[in-house]
Amino acid sequence: MENNKTFDIENINCDDYTQVDFLEYRGDDLFEGAELFDKFLQDAIARGYMLYGMPVCSSPGPEFQIYNPYEKKSFKFLNFCSYNYLGYSTNPVIKEAVKDAIDKYGTGAVSAPMLSGYYDVTSQLESSIAEFKGKTGAVVFPTGYGTNLGVISAMLKLGDVAVLDILSHASIYDGARLSGADIKVFSHNNAKHLDKVLSGLKDKRVLVCVEGVYSMDGDLANLPKIVEVCKKHNVKILLDEAHSTLIFGEKGRGVAEHFNVENDIDITIGTFSKAFGAIGGYAVGEQKLMTFIKMCARSYIFSCGMAPHTSAGILKVLECYQTDKTTRTKLFENSKYIKDRLLAAGLNIGETESHVVPVIVGDDIKLREISKKVFERGLYTGIVTFPAVSSKRTRLRLSISSEHTKEHLDRCVDILTEVINP
Repeated sequence: MENNKTFDIENINCDDYTQVDFLEYRGDDLFEGAELFDKFLQDAIARGYMLYGMPVCSSPGPEFQIYNPYEKKSFKFLNFCSYNYLGYSTNPVIKEAVKDAIDKYGTGAVSAPMLSGYYDVTSQLESSIAEFKGKTGAVVFPTGYGTNLGVISAMLKLGDVAVLDILSHASIYDGARLSGADIKVFSHNNAKHLDKVLSGLKDKRVLVCVEGVYSMDGDLANLPKIVEVCKKHNVKILLDEAHSTLIFGEKGRGVAEHFNVENDIDITIGTFSKAFGAIGGYAVGEQKLMTFIKMCARSYIFSCGMAPHTSAGILKVLECYQTDKTTRTKLFENSKYIKDRLLAAGLNIGETESHVVPVIVGDDIKLREISKKVFERGLYTGIVTFPAVSSKRTRLRLSISSEHTKEHLDRCVDILTEVINP
């Protein structure tokens, strides 16, 4: 066994382990790690720490119904966990467009897009998202994860190098691994360190990958400096605007627009599961590049196409957004209000500059106790632990929505203050 932890299958205390211990476990039997993990999980459940994967029993509004397996019934919770940033998931106009599309197309694409799973409404969505982003081409994927996986693995080859901000999303890392390229990382948002890394990669084909808004910290990419360094070394840039599309930039195109560097980004990735309130992902760029990706990205070729009613709903979101951005204004107001209140309460929210607000707790054991108490008081948040973040900077992650009222925001802060700073 290579893991330096000691495992006693008859006596596993969940306080002694994190999930990564079991991911790294290598016993003689292939399934032995799963048996050990079950003991860990059962102890966590018995002590009320297992708060992941709770069934949601209503729409993802600012309050929603969650089935509590400990009480064996559903309860109303404050929702600070969903990515429904602009409320489009529950917007009546959007829902009506989806219902009409189901009547026309049925419930799913039921085929891969290269066969019969590519619908006229999805083709229209590709044209519309490319136009919205100011590019000539786009490819729509069934998931955001699959977008990064497919695009990066299609673009890079053995001997190429993916240079990633160390806090890049798992889908970026996985796409680079699947490609067979070498992976280098640079310190988060540190253009000087990026310059140093790129200086050691002469005569290599390189793709630098960064995010617009970082999903665990809520800070923005230092794009002006990163673009400057990439230009100096003549390397390509992939930007993931998952949490920033429809929110940053005058027209809502994202952080690249916000910093006026859109023409310097070679490939932009995004998702429809955040501010669009749906599911799916997209890549935008020059049409020739998008055609190559469409024909070569394995997660596109070998996945079922996006459901046509999903495409129709997203198209309606784009239509509504072009004429009315008041929900975005409300999101900005809500984000500033809750961040000011959290800081006034003495809570640590890191360096967030957005609607993604971490409340940093500390180590994993402390997070478990705080998460349990928060849950018991009716607040549902993201619980982020190692290895997603540093083991000393585990956190509750708040996703702010335009649909939250000041009452919702105040109740959230009051619960957190009561639990973290009693």
